[in-house]
Amino acid sequence: MRAARLHGPGDVRIDEVPTPEPASGEVLLRVRAALICASDVRMYWDGHAGGVVPEQPISQGHEFSGDIVALGEGVAGPPVGTRVAVEPSWHCGECDMCLSGRTNICRNIIFPSFPPRNGALAEYIACPAHAVHPIPDSVTYIEGALLEPLGVAIHAVRLAQVTREHSIAVLGAGAIGVCTLLTARQMGLGGITVVEPIEGRREWVRRRGAKVAASVKELLDAGHEADIVFECAGEGAAIEDALHLAKPAGTVVVVGIPHPERISFEANIPRRKELTIVFSRRSRDTLVEATELVGSGRIDLRSIPVRRFALEQTAEAIEATASRPGDMLRAAVTP
Repeated sequence: MRAARLHGPGDVRIDEVPTPEPASGEVLLRVRAALICASDVRMYWDGHAGGVVPEQPISQGHEFSGDIVALGEGVAGPPVGTRVAVEPSWHCGECDMCLSGRTNICRNIIFPSFPPRNGALAEYIACPAHAVHPIPDSVTYIEGALLEPLGVAIHAVRLAQVTREHSIAVLGAGAIGVCTLLTARQMGLGGITVVEPIEGRREWVRRRGAKVAASVKELLDAGHEADIVFECAGEGAAIEDALHLAKPAGTVVVVGIPHPERISFEANIPRRKELTIVFSRRSRDTLVEATELVGSGRIDLRSIPVRRFALEQTAEAIEATASRPGDMLRAAVTP
């Protein structure tokens, strides 16, 4: 099969590699859509994932959907031919975190696109059967891949224990920030403000009825605060912005992956306000709910601006994502 593999910083090549065989408990997917996210961009730039350097060329891509084409030993279904989305945090089910229900922070987690496990920027990928979920025909493959960032947003909103009485601010209108907005809106929440410096992305948010600002300073100058602030920008400076924007006794949820990874902020801000700071890790048990929300039309993912690329254009897709254009929230590679 063909696979887009990262050989080093900025070096993506289309290689011919063996098609994986599904192991016991796994299914084999024909990949139909794989999206590029910020963590893919960072590994493309830096040549490592959180300090872990691949020992050999690796395929990236953990937001994906496809068709089941083969079942491994002991797998009864879903049957061959089923269209599925995938939860990419593959937990062991046996460690103390899994047994306590915190499968997203499993001590033995396997995450496709994180070394050494290959991701979905290839024609085929093998996945645990428990990690896939059927998507209805009304849900496109790209929407199926977008269920992963939607799941990240659902998990973050759950962690924040959001209620209709809360005012909310979302920092960053990339795919995660937008999915956080859509999740909160379908819960019936008003009073949502999104901060985004890129005008095209602000306009997308504005058309969906949310308040929007170009900077946190703009809101602070207007005397605006929020009970819960979701940091979805993935920038270290945005965390301190979130602390300033949160009301006293409020909550800041760090959803984005800070870059650079070492962050600092004035401790007197959260201390004097007695803020709660929560770090959110990927998603947990969200795939079924996300599929139902999209399949029922309560959350519209089709309106999210996506630009399509062939597998041979993977490097171009990553570069486009890195440029943060106003008319694209995700690049979709369709092998």
